[in-house]
Parts: sequence; C-alpha cells; structure tokens
Amino acid sequence: MTTPEKWDIVTRKSGERAYVELVKLVIIDEIHLLHDLRGPVLEAIVSRTIRQIETTSELVRIVALSATLPNYEDVAEFLRVKPETGLFHFDNSYRPVPLEQLYVGITEKKAIKRMMLVNEICYEKVMERAGKHQMLVFCHSRKETARTAKTIRDMALAQDQLHRFLKEDSASKELLMAQVEKCSSADLKDVLPFGIGIHHAGLPKKDRKMVEDLFAGGYLQVLISTATLAWGVNLPAHTVIIKGTSIYSPDKGKWVELSP
Repeated sequence: MTTPEKWDIVTRKSGERAYVELVKLVIIDEIHLLHDLRGPVLEAIVSRTIRQIETTSELVRIVALSATLPNYEDVAEFLRVKPETGLFHFDNSYRPVPLEQLYVGITEKKAIKRMMLVNEICYEKVMERAGKHQMLVFCHSRKETARTAKTIRDMALAQDQLHRFLKEDSASKELLMAQVEKCSSADLKDVLPFGIGIHHAGLPKKDRKMVEDLFAGGYLQVLISTATLAWGVNLPAHTVIIKGTSIYSPDKGKWVELSP
C-alpha cells in the first residue's frame, strides 16, 4: 500500500530493482487523478512499469479504477488495455437511482446578498426532498458546515417545517436526544435534535463516527459536510447538493473553480 509519489521514488532507484521485480500486480485507485496535479507522477509510474515489462519480458498486471472517468477509452489505450477483454465500463443503468444533474447559476455580485441567495436556494432544494429522501450538502469550509446547518434549521423553524426532518416515531427522537448527550461538539449539539448532522475533519473522531452511523441508519435527514466525507465513506444519499463551486486553494492563495 503506497502513494504514487513513494512508488515513483522506489522504482527510480537502480539498487532497488530486485525488490521491484517481485511485484506482479499494480492497482491504481482513482486513475482520474491523471488530470490533476499528481497526474505526471501516475504517468511516470505507468510508463516505467510498461518499460519494465518490455525490457524483462515478465508480465506485470496493471489494474486501474475510477468512479468518475468520462474518457475511459483513452486511459485504457494509455494503459495498453485490450478493449475487448480488459475494459469494464459501468454506465448509468447500474445505478439504483438515475443520475440527474442540476446547475443553479447565481449572478448576484454583492457578496452578502449572494451568500443569502445561496442559502435560500440551498434551503429550497433541501425542502423539496425533506421527509422523503436523505440528503448530503457539501460545503467548502468547516465553519460553513455549521453555518449552513443552523441556517437551514432557522429557516425551517421560521416556516414551521422542522417536523419534516424528523421521523414520526418518538423512538428516533429519543435516540437523537440520547446521542446529543454524548456529543463533544457544540455546533453538532445545536442541530442534531432536529435531524440535521455536521461532518468535517475538525470534529472529534467519535462525533464523526456517530454522525455517519445515524445517517446510515436513516435517523438524520440532512448531513452537511466538507469533502472529507467524499473520500472512502459510502452513505445512502438520494440527493447531493454542492454549495458553491469555488474553493480556496492554499497553494495559489486565492479562490479557484472546482473542476468537473
């Protein structure tokens, strides 16, 4: 188990060849990172492995996986995969819920008005599904998750719609109240009794685990999270809202647009 960068270093050193030659299978997860900052490293690894096969005539199997790769045929060609035997593509027909994508454009220039408008639209979209399906709302900062959760709660309170986030039976309300007692995070304590959860890397591990379990069990209707949740945690969400399409890049020191 290694990162692409570490494997790149190991395979570059000539003294380590004997050890590297023992490897007969290379699995590259998230191959779509070829189109990212780490792309050149992945390209180098693949090229080096293919060259090793050509020079030693000993086969090394390369398996690449991705859930978001539109030009899979190009990547298959780059990996020297035989399309008829080695390429597996699972289209939308495999999904339990057909995928629909909706983009809402906001032209408001003033920052505060724009933020209020984004919150209103986010609330409207949440209320369209509230009580029927579970939802994930992705925000781009930890503070924003708590802010969004409280905004949705307050708007629902103002319109007397809070009951739609909770299951009808009293047992699930009691369960949520019992979990609130165990919470360390004040922000989470604030919104959990209303069937709304928060998840980000700044929360204590037990709080994150509790939120994941409650959401997986169907006790939370809405989970507001940063992108940390998208890495390796599979939760049963029917609707996903991405709140805002720009993200702060510390490397560049400015806001950049999310890639598709």
